Amino acid sequence: MLRRGAADGVFRPGVDPVQLYISIAGLGYFYLSNAYTLSTIFDRDLKAQPALADRGEHIVEVILGYLRSTGRVGNQQD
Repeated sequence: MLRRGAADGVFRPGVDPVQLYISIAGLGYFYLSNAYTLSTIFDRDLKAQPALADRGEHIVEVILGYLRSTGRVGNQQD
């Protein structure tokens, strides 16, 4: 999917699928594994369905922003 997206110009080329997977997993895991603590700190029920849906949408936005980005941080090729 990453190669096809890069070939179609939808995704930037050179995305490491392992790094992408770790990023997606980390964005979801941290939230879920700390939901009770974070709910207390921020006085919000982060396990409620609307909060979980918001988090899912946020993860999609973050990951798509990375995949569609034309600017790269680190390992830039000139």
